[in-house]
Amino acid sequence: MELIRIPGVEVRRVSRTAALPAVAMLLLAACGGSSSTGGGLGTGDLLVGVIAPFTGADAGLGPAYLAACLAAAPSINNNGGVGGRQVKCQQFDTRGEPADAVPAASQMIASNHNLMAVVGCTSDEAATVAPIIDRAHIPMFCMTGQSEFNKTALKYFHRLVPADIFDAYAMVGYALYGPKHQAYQNAALVFGNDIGSQAFVAPATNAFTKLGGKIAINQPISLTPGTSYRTEVAQMLASHPDVILTEALGAAGTYLKEVKTQNGGQMIPFIGTSATIDPTWFADVKAAIGVDDLVKYYAGVDLGYTFSGPAYTEFITNLNAAASTMADAPKYKQRGSTLHLYDGIIMTALAMVETNSSDPTVYNPEIKIIANGTSGATDVHTYKEGVDALHAGKTIRFMGAGGQNNFDQYNNSQSGYIWVNYDAQGNEIPIGQMTPDQTQKISAAGGI
Repeated sequence: MELIRIPGVEVRRVSRTAALPAVAMLLLAACGGSSSTGGGLGTGDLLVGVIAPFTGADAGLGPAYLAACLAAAPSINNNGGVGGRQVKCQQFDTRGEPADAVPAASQMIASNHNLMAVVGCTSDEAATVAPIIDRAHIPMFCMTGQSEFNKTALKYFHRLVPADIFDAYAMVGYALYGPKHQAYQNAALVFGNDIGSQAFVAPATNAFTKLGGKIAINQPISLTPGTSYRTEVAQMLASHPDVILTEALGAAGTYLKEVKTQNGGQMIPFIGTSATIDPTWFADVKAAIGVDDLVKYYAGVDLGYTFSGPAYTEFITNLNAAASTMADAPKYKQRGSTLHLYDGIIMTALAMVETNSSDPTVYNPEIKIIANGTSGATDVHTYKEGVDALHAGKTIRFMGAGGQNNFDQYNNSQSGYIWVNYDAQGNEIPIGQMTPDQTQKISAAGGI
């Protein structure tokens, strides 16, 4: 285990985790996430577990989530901590595989009785790890888009982004109504064959075909490094699509370069999910097809962020400072998941202060109240603002770097989508959004 230190932040890199003994597994349901189960905030460091792929096909996801914790910890620690307790960050590698995720989650819980929250848990592994974390009574902020969590019974599950079906519908919306073209009629679906990527296929197919479009080819592709995609691209081009809808993290550059090569040096327009608003993805595709073609032919979907205001200012300041530990941290300044998980960690700390408790069974319900607000609540934008307001006897609503949250009864927070392009520097450029009528039409066609 390698230990890395910066002021106010501690990150432990954990390599491949070993399965726990059966007795330890049986004890997980009884484990709490706190070193103090009574009243008061307790003593000693608090830990945020970052459970996500750091290796494997989806290795690009984990760093975006770790960056959120590296930015959130100083916001808390530099302003008194949680009742004096310092927040640390530790990563747990799921490899994007359920078989590896279960022992990673189990080891995380069994070995760390000071867990205040868990962030990450992507679509690759959420179905297996979320129940483990829930049984241990640890608040979690998951980046899974799977529809099975739309009406989850898990009390400690929180999702700050819409389900994947809404991402898919926004992509269909751009294909049909986007501002830069006539409506596309024939779409190639090129998604990784992993669980997370495949979650977009059915809703996109339903909505696109019911509104008059045709799926030229549905092509799940392997994300194994070294795959050339020559055969797959030839099959795709033979179906004559006029647009590609895609999420193939780690493989997009190779696939799209092959498209350009086999298509006589010409690109086909391609629309990416919100996961393609990512510095690693941008750099990969830019190197493969050139920045001019990337800017010209790419469109994506994202939530409507402002990238401004006091919450974002503190977020970006801390994110830039985190470069001393994680060189790529500043690159996630416009990564939606990084913004939201940062907010989730801050809200958890505020909930602990609000309830004066380090017992997750006590402070977990308060997270939703602080996110949604109540009548007469004071809007706060930073951890310090929140603590000061709480000490003044006020109720609060946290308006974070990712904007306002709106949790429903299943702890799912919903918000609207926009259409975006990249500029040559990799910055997100909003170019439009669906009208309410278009949104209703696509949602109805998709079956919700």
